[in-house]
Amino acid sequence: MRTKAMKLATVVAALALFAGTAFGAEIYIKQVRKTDPFTMMGQTQPEKVETLVSWYGKDRVRVDTGEETTIIVRGDKKVMYMINHAEMTYGEMPVGADLFGAIAGKAEDEETKKGMDMAKQMAQSMMGSIQVKVTPTTETKKIKTWNARKYLIEMSMGSMMKANSETWATEDIQVDPRLYYMAANAMMAGMGGLDTIIKEMQKVKGMVVYQETKSEAMGATMRMVEEIVEVGEKAAPAGTFDIPKGYKKGAAF
Repeated sequence: MRTKAMKLATVVAALALFAGTAFGAEIYIKQVRKTDPFTMMGQTQPEKVETLVSWYGKDRVRVDTGEETTIIVRGDKKVMYMINHAEMTYGEMPVGADLFGAIAGKAEDEETKKGMDMAKQMAQSMMGSIQVKVTPTTETKKIKTWNARKYLIEMSMGSMMKANSETWATEDIQVDPRLYYMAANAMMAGMGGLDTIIKEMQKVKGMVVYQETKSEAMGATMRMVEEIVEVGEKAAPAGTFDIPKGYKKGAAF
């Protein structure tokens, strides 16, 4: 299981993915994410390969991580859904809402409310400790059919985690970054500090097609490679941006 630091590192690194320009029609994107084996706190984690499929339409986005989890952001409804396919359930929350506050508000006991307040403070502290630096370079090369430019991304979270990414981005693919940022803000609601990270990430011009990240956390050294393998414009299947029929509403995330 990945640590919270690793999850945050993945989200922050991924913010570069859609730092680009104009918006077209519905866009289909397939990405492969490979994490090498690593040992943390005496436990060895095997190699992990994930396939992420994204659909970008007007004011809406869907991201599938394997067959287990789906995130749907509906800009037209100002709502975000997280779907658990194994349990056939989904949670929802308004985009930009305070997730911790929402859970605390529904809690019937003081212990849960205090726990949510503490969790929010910890999350804000973690976000506040994140430092990101993007350095554009003049190095270019062809990746598949795209003309790509190299960027170096340095990220640290105090003494908890340090990561360095070699990132290749192209302006040959036109994707609107606003929907991705909407999803990122919703997932990290109420934590603070995300605007500063996004501003720095926008130094990456275009869409990231290849990224290799090496990080250190809790004494472990990890390597992750993310690569876009397919991009196309085509009609999304019916119901792509809707909750599947038969799924029941569950906890908010």
